Amino acid sequence: MKGKIKWQRIRTALVSGIMAVLPAMPALSILASSSVQAADTVQEANHVALNQLADKLQLSYQLTASYLETCPAKEAQCYRSAIELTLPTQLSNEELNHGDWQIYFSQLSPVYFVDAGDFNIEHINGDLHKIVPKASFKGFVANQVYRIEFYSQGSQITRSEFMPNFFVAMGDKAQPIKSTQTQRNKETGLPEQAYLAPFNVDKQFLLAKNDATPFADGQYLAEQYQALAADAGKTPDISGKLIPTPLHSQSLDSAPLSLAKGYRITAAAVDFKGRQAAFDYLDSLGFSAKDKGTPLLLQLDAQDPNVANTEARDSEIKNREAYRLTITAEQISIRAGSEAGLFYGLQSLAGLISLSDEQLVAIDIQDQPRYAFRGLHIDLARNFHSLDFIKRIIPQLAAYKINKLHLHLADDEGWRLAIPGLPELTDVGAKRCFDLTEQSCLLPQLGSGIADVNPVDGYLTVAQYQAILQLADAHHIEVIPSLDMPGHSRAAIKSMEARYRHYLAKGEKAKAEEFLLTEFADKTQYSSIQYYHDNTLNVCLPSTYHFIDTVIDEVKKMHQAAGVPLVHYHIGADETAGAWVESPACIAMKQQKADKLAGLHSLNGYFIERVANILADKGIIAAGWNDGMGEVRPEKMPAQVQSNAWSLISDNGHQIAHKQANLGWKVVISTPEVTYFDFPYASHPDERGNHWAARAIDSFKVFSFMPDNLPAHAERWRNSLNQPFIADDSQSQLKPEQGFYGLQGHLWSEMVQSDEQAEYMLFPRMIALAERAWHRAPWELAYDYQGKIYSQQTQHFASQLNGQAEQVLKQDWQTFAAVYANKVRPKLAKAGVFYRIAPPGIRVENQHLVLNSLYPNTELEYQLDSGSWQTYRQAFKLNDVKHIRARVKDGARYSRPSTWKKTL
Repeated sequence: MKGKIKWQRIRTALVSGIMAVLPAMPALSILASSSVQAADTVQEANHVALNQLADKLQLSYQLTASYLETCPAKEAQCYRSAIELTLPTQLSNEELNHGDWQIYFSQLSPVYFVDAGDFNIEHINGDLHKIVPKASFKGFVANQVYRIEFYSQGSQITRSEFMPNFFVAMGDKAQPIKSTQTQRNKETGLPEQAYLAPFNVDKQFLLAKNDATPFADGQYLAEQYQALAADAGKTPDISGKLIPTPLHSQSLDSAPLSLAKGYRITAAAVDFKGRQAAFDYLDSLGFSAKDKGTPLLLQLDAQDPNVANTEARDSEIKNREAYRLTITAEQISIRAGSEAGLFYGLQSLAGLISLSDEQLVAIDIQDQPRYAFRGLHIDLARNFHSLDFIKRIIPQLAAYKINKLHLHLADDEGWRLAIPGLPELTDVGAKRCFDLTEQSCLLPQLGSGIADVNPVDGYLTVAQYQAILQLADAHHIEVIPSLDMPGHSRAAIKSMEARYRHYLAKGEKAKAEEFLLTEFADKTQYSSIQYYHDNTLNVCLPSTYHFIDTVIDEVKKMHQAAGVPLVHYHIGADETAGAWVESPACIAMKQQKADKLAGLHSLNGYFIERVANILADKGIIAAGWNDGMGEVRPEKMPAQVQSNAWSLISDNGHQIAHKQANLGWKVVISTPEVTYFDFPYASHPDERGNHWAARAIDSFKVFSFMPDNLPAHAERWRNSLNQPFIADDSQSQLKPEQGFYGLQGHLWSEMVQSDEQAEYMLFPRMIALAERAWHRAPWELAYDYQGKIYSQQTQHFASQLNGQAEQVLKQDWQTFAAVYANKVRPKLAKAGVFYRIAPPGIRVENQHLVLNSLYPNTELEYQLDSGSWQTYRQAFKLNDVKHIRARVKDGARYSRPSTWKKTL
């Protein structure tokens, strides 16, 4: 590099001059001293330039085409983007460390072709990329725009898929670029990406030539809301309603109960697990214990014939969670056959309460759950969410009778649980920073930034994890830990490599290799689904199973010390394609154990079988995702196995779910098109979320899910391009004696960078999922064990209930929406939950603008042009309005503004 040569000449002349002035000084000392001074000068200059770039560089990211019919280099699918760099002051190449600087950023889909003059983009690993100046770049000219156009594989479509927190580096120093950091909108509380250019044209919204996804602008939302709204004068009576809906309820001929009187626990009331947690929740709603309150009877009575309806007698767990709640003006009575039943009876009492009403109607409820497993999966690995978030959410889950909390604690981007004896897992694996050698941390990923104290990094200590276990147990929630293996294991792999280097440097080779997950002689080249080339542990090493055995033992000890048994352990077991092909250890194992591997089409199946049986020997039930679980030999698996069925229904995923349920496995429905809450609520670029399975998952879609009949959704849903599909169940039927174990919602956190964002993505969809997990609605189409083919042309759903199924579903939704708006939402707000507020619909009727909302009793506001916000009372004349926005006010918060049309 010419710049470096020039500096070397200056430094040589400087040294020569000093020697001439001070001939008596030893030459070596003079040279060393001057070299240090020169190096310090260079370092200081670099530091100034680095800070200037970090503080002043304006970086703009533009999605210029969301898909191209013809991609460079004949890539099957790609999109085009551009990054523009502008610096308000001049910065020469010499000041920029003679071109030795880079800009690092996260790009979920790899950049593979760059069309730019002065810069190149290199993919490093995972989503990490760097912008590198070419030799032609001579420095920044003040206010000149430097444009870098490039193409990436695959697709990105929502604004949240474009990651924040670019950073600039020189040598081993790095600083975040301020212009790429997100800002929080003061009114909505939602993040804003000022560096990301607007998304407002079709070429930024469609994923293919045949993509028919509707743009969810105000007009579209208005139509959707209107289709679900109650007819005029038919607002449902919700006085005796709650979520989830009980199996049976009947109004009683009695005066209402006064909440102002409080309650008084009768002397005969029993003590039980969850009692205090339930009373604390009632107290938070203003219904408290008082000396002269209404008598509250709590009674365990396993023999009560009214407790367990005959429909649930085939399920011991369902019977244990059944209860009977009777409310009159004189007494509240809860009878159940178990402590869980009493707890859920109290939750139903809380569910009937409205914060705006001091009375409860007299009612008799007999209830039990639809499924034994009613779960929520939260990903703490990709982006960490705080202990306070988990503590805040557990009571909310219990209030709606969710009984499983599946915590995803390890993945490529982070290991989030302290393991005694293996401190490297959290010392290295729980943080991301600028250390490309990964000696002290993992590579930055997912726009994590490089700060030493990073809000998206962290981990649970043993004590914190045990506190979660105990709090969950007090709310009758089982915690299911998941430490993903053998794929998605990069955090563990790099942590154990750091441990290896540490002990190898001390000459302790055996200790260095004790927990090693890497075979350094394995030269297999692969790319994971998240574009890592080193994220799959080696399943043929004895040290791998020693590591897993140790981790499981330590997790089990944590549960035992907390007094909460470890029942299920989720292996993960998915997405390992391409690994181990050239592994010497695996080649040798295939030769040595050919008979034991017979019938397996992958070593991943061998791994799952082995770990599942390790767990079974410890009295723990193994769980995993259905794709990995489908690679095993069922006869080699333990008697009890749980599988999460997450294959797409639009790709005949029901067939896999049925196959695994027919094995007698405990299959938990985890259908991405409806249970993945990291997808957007609506097909709008401002709605946070992923897009590969669905462009929109709103609360109505979750509410209208029929989990017992997966293929039937081909009549009601479309795929991710909004195209119809066929679900063929003619040869893949469930056996009549088999069914699904449960239903689970999921929050993956690649695009969820704060606790508030996590709550926004969960609520209110989680409330709708709780409804379906507990209650089977009368409009749900019963599963046909003879097998059917479903499509947009078949009418099996619509023809049931004398052709009134759609109307019955609509009426059921209206009740749910009213209960949510009037009873649930105020409680979420009181608990400080950052739930989503649905943006308003905007439509034109007779030259008047009309606003509406998804939920009743919603305060709407509108703004004409740039005027002030006005409360919406009635339709107003369109006149010559060129611009309108509308928003929904909810307490002190607002929804994102809803524009009238996509293109204004």
